[in-house]
Amino acid sequence: MTSKKRRAKRISVEFPVTVCLFDNKGKTRIGDPVVGSVKNFSPLGAALTISTIMLNRKHLFYTCNDNPDIILELEFVLHGSPEKIITVPATPVWFDRDHESDKKQFNVGLKFLANTKSLEIINLSKIACKDEKTLVALWKKFFSSFQFSAGTSG
Repeated sequence: MTSKKRRAKRISVEFPVTVCLFDNKGKTRIGDPVVGSVKNFSPLGAALTISTIMLNRKHLFYTCNDNPDIILELEFVLHGSPEKIITVPATPVWFDRDHESDKKQFNVGLKFLANTKSLEIINLSKIACKDEKTLVALWKKFFSSFQFSAGTSG
């Protein structure tokens, strides 16, 4: 997707993430998770790089798009600490083979299903932005009254 079509500015990041298919209706995971990496981030979505487009013999993109009850569950482990995990629901909006890499991998555009005001998205934004100025610039598009202070917890 070209940056001209994006609704939000993306920030380059390098977040390891665990991805799995999730049956939102039955509230259960479908199969085993797979590890990937988020390459860029905005409060609305992210770009995922993953080694396979198939999860448990189900195509990550088409399974979610053919059945609205099936979504992706993204788990971000913060600061290498397993007790600090942020879980964000998402849906894939595009995918393509990563032709720039020597490895066989795929790029997947994700739309977060969590509200941009959710604690999960706010915490990911704080981690993605290295400084307060970048964070404020990222959020100004969404909330003209957004105010961030270094003392804000989350």
